[in-house]
Amino acid sequence: MDRACWGRLCLAVLAAVLVAAPAHAAPACFGAAARDPRHPCKNPALRLTVTPTPDQAPLIPNIDCEKVEVTAAMATCAFGPADGESVALIGDSHAQHWRPAVGVVAHALHWRVFDITVPHCLLTTTPSGIGPPFPTLCPQWDADVLAWLTAHPEIRTVVLSANALQPITAPAGASRYETRVSGESERLAQLPASVTSLIVIRDTPRIRLRTHDCVRAAMARRVPAGKACALARKFALPRDPLVAAARLQTARAVRVVDLSDHFCNARVCFPVVGGVLVHRDVDSHITKLFARTLGPYLARAISSGA
Repeated sequence: MDRACWGRLCLAVLAAVLVAAPAHAAPACFGAAARDPRHPCKNPALRLTVTPTPDQAPLIPNIDCEKVEVTAAMATCAFGPADGESVALIGDSHAQHWRPAVGVVAHALHWRVFDITVPHCLLTTTPSGIGPPFPTLCPQWDADVLAWLTAHPEIRTVVLSANALQPITAPAGASRYETRVSGESERLAQLPASVTSLIVIRDTPRIRLRTHDCVRAAMARRVPAGKACALARKFALPRDPLVAAARLQTARAVRVVDLSDHFCNARVCFPVVGGVLVHRDVDSHITKLFARTLGPYLARAISSGA
């Protein structure tokens, strides 16, 4: 994709893809566009808008894809142009919630994306810190992912993301963060040589259990929920061990994409941005709609390296 394309015009064209409604139905500065660092945008008409509401968000499914079971622990879910470049999306549910944004990228960059994510499983050599069945399921999924990638050398690019706070089992006295970095770095190094490029998306901000209640209360009081319910950036954005692990890789190209500025300013992170509810649930999964509005910026970051 021509880097010169990634100005206002290209973002406007991609915006037509990211929502199911016609392009003219999306107001200016909608969702992630309201916090585009390159082109600051403000629409006063969205000041009190919250779409979807906290009650609606959990009922909205992820984008459709063609599901095919490969093993008992792993299935693929394909989307994007059938004749596009084959790309894999790998990680836990915090990779899975990027699917609507990656769907926008797939159409922009002509990708055929194979989603092989599994909730609660990390691509790591470190044991899971969650109860059954994950201590057994996740290592099997890891092995199946490596075998599947080896059997599909046409997949040269892998997109990864993961819950930065996903629990693991660390040795006594060891740092859980450092243990995660080590385990994920070791597993990434085991990817087949046919994978030449890693795109790692930094995990999204987290919320508190009471955040959606705060949003509901702000809506009832008719005050801007984004500002009223914002959380300190230091709390919302803990260190991401997958990002640290990716930066240790030397055998293949690595690009880290950090879209945190679309969620946060220098001090706080907002639960509503550009009139769109950011989080789907208390597990800090992002809503389908907000993910779609992030799509053009994910495409821009991947295409330009910025």
